Amino acid sequence: MTALLYIHGFNSSERSHKAMVLCNAAKDMGVPDAVISPRLSWQPAEAIKQLEAIIEANLEQGITLIGSSLGGFYAVYLAEKYCLKTILVNPAVQAPILLKEHLGEQFNPYTDEKYELTQLHMKELEQLIVTEPTADLYWLMIQEGDEVLDYKEALKCFPQTARLTHEKNGDHRFTDFERFTGEILRFAGILTE
Repeated sequence: MTALLYIHGFNSSERSHKAMVLCNAAKDMGVPDAVISPRLSWQPAEAIKQLEAIIEANLEQGITLIGSSLGGFYAVYLAEKYCLKTILVNPAVQAPILLKEHLGEQFNPYTDEKYELTQLHMKELEQLIVTEPTADLYWLMIQEGDEVLDYKEALKCFPQTARLTHEKNGDHRFTDFERFTGEILRFAGILTE
């Protein structure tokens, strides 16, 4: 069966709100094992290795990516590397620039991890930049009320996509994300009706 790989954002976890919404929706629709939601390392290069291992283990059966915030940034790199359909939810398209503001001591409230974000991690992020994404791989989901990221940057990076959900208001978590679970599972090829 095709899988949907959820890639969480910065200082988040495998049990983030959107991850749980997708896991619960898949269970309710009779495909409880369709959504893969791993806890990722806070180190970008390590997180990418984790994600590549999951993708490579599922390539044969089929896999679609969904990334939120920093997870969206990771998802673009992986989508291009493996030519995978990908959903981007309020993606942090300028992650290497944005995360420079967070250098130093960090605490992830979801995992209780303490760590230090350094310039080396910014270099790891810079290695993942995609300058010309393949438009037809992506479904871009943005809300203008995102209080963390400027939605216009995502539109600039993705002037064309296979699908666009662009809403006024909302927030960084993507208000009422639950509305889209069926469509997301269909886009991933998990649901066929």
